[in-house]
Amino acid sequence: MPDPTKINVLFVCNRNQWRSATGEQMWSNHANLWVRSAGTSPSAMPTVYKGGILWADVIFVMEEKH
Repeated sequence: MPDPTKINVLFVCNRNQWRSATGEQMWSNHANLWVRSAGTSPSAMPTVYKGGILWADVIFVMEEKH
């Protein structure tokens, strides 16, 4: 059962290789957060999808274009 006191945070960049993946790693041990990362490019692993967006309480994008 999900912890309702934690905030779901999604980090997004192009390919989820550096920026968003680093954000996820840096915040993964924070006691009040659940974190994930994704990319906007079709070659990203994983890519941003509707379920991930609906899951997130907060979405951090790494560039204005995102």
